[in-house]
Amino acid sequence: MNSLSELWEAVCTYVKTEGGLTNTVFTVWIEPLHIETFDGETVVLGMDNEFRYGIVEKKFTPLLKEAFFGVLGFEVDVRIELLEKKKEPAPAPAAPVEKTDALLINNPDNSFENFVVGKSNNYAYAAAKKVAENPGKAYNPLFIYGKSGLGKTHLLKAIENYMRRQNADASIIYVTSEKFTNDIIEHIRNSNTYELREKYRRADALLVDDIQFIAGKNSIEEEFFHTFNSLTEEGKQIVLSSDNPPQEIPKLADRLKNRFVWGLTADIQPPDFEMRMAIIKNKAEAISFDIPDNIVEFIAEQVIHNVRELEGAVKKLQAICSLLGTPPTIEITKDAIKELMNTTQPVSVVREKILENVAAVTGVSVANIVSDKRDKNIKDARQTAMYIIREMTGMSLEEIGEAFNGKTHSTVKHSIDCVAERMDRDKDYRTLVENIIKNVQEI
Repeated sequence: MNSLSELWEAVCTYVKTEGGLTNTVFTVWIEPLHIETFDGETVVLGMDNEFRYGIVEKKFTPLLKEAFFGVLGFEVDVRIELLEKKKEPAPAPAAPVEKTDALLINNPDNSFENFVVGKSNNYAYAAAKKVAENPGKAYNPLFIYGKSGLGKTHLLKAIENYMRRQNADASIIYVTSEKFTNDIIEHIRNSNTYELREKYRRADALLVDDIQFIAGKNSIEEEFFHTFNSLTEEGKQIVLSSDNPPQEIPKLADRLKNRFVWGLTADIQPPDFEMRMAIIKNKAEAISFDIPDNIVEFIAEQVIHNVRELEGAVKKLQAICSLLGTPPTIEITKDAIKELMNTTQPVSVVREKILENVAAVTGVSVANIVSDKRDKNIKDARQTAMYIIREMTGMSLEEIGEAFNGKTHSTVKHSIDCVAERMDRDKDYRTLVENIIKNVQEI
């Protein structure tokens, strides 16, 4: 996109196709808007009708923020201003969605071909490809785990797309655990569980993203347990993803944990420096964006934990450079990825900052937190610190245990489970934990 009008055309297309608005609603409320200014962080939309301005600002701002995110790939603030004189709004695009490059970029065909492979993910990649080529025969179930933004969803959708290309008549279901849960609730509410079971238990392949979110929901776990049994007994393929390996998912029923390890578990780790550079170059090529090698290296040095953040950094940099009409520089890049740079400190530094913040909030010294003392206030602080370290650094249970005077794998897991359960039932405690995380991120 080389102009504000093209950006607005893409946003209008997104609102029309994804926003669920009728043509009349779009024409009356959205079409009169146009972009006044955009500095890479804030979009100012102009409107000259005072009555419509009030309605649009109140009712449609969230949808417009979503649309800009869908087009640009990063969040921006959206402000709507009332103008004294009417300006002609940017025309809504007459062309179909396929002609809007930005929309194509943000809705890529998740395939094995455009998945960047390195030593941090080659095992999971190879297993996923094997399953796609031999569903129900290679590894069943295939369980892929790793922290958010490392490519689990990409692999699941690559499996889905490959299977569909091989057999267009096959029943391939890709679903998030949230969608699976909502389906069950809706069918129970309508007393139509038979239709639900027909849908999921007759699938040729079932791929469930973020399976950890069914943990602790008894009726959902029960339904998935029987669905799992039904599909595996018939040799149908199951692929699951999670942020943790099966045995480390808090509150998940043991019988499900045991079944999830029947086949193969494969983890995805954060990418190393060379792989991060490859991801950046791959993403830049996909959007026809020329990034000098020194900029590629700078981004790879600064954004280290998350593939999604790497891709988002490239897209944001491209959008800013296009709108400014200038090639990327280190200074522009620093500004584009400034929100990500605070999260790229060494794990040991982040761990110490977490301990210091937990100590400050709880009144328990760092020395006592990492000690073997079992006073209740010390134990509570220790469990809180373990949980936050796991969430923010992705350290293994064994590594966390070593940092706490040699605590065992099971002790660390128990501590993390206790914190998760306490956060579910105690809103004040949840707020305390979230505030500690925010404080560490801001340092």
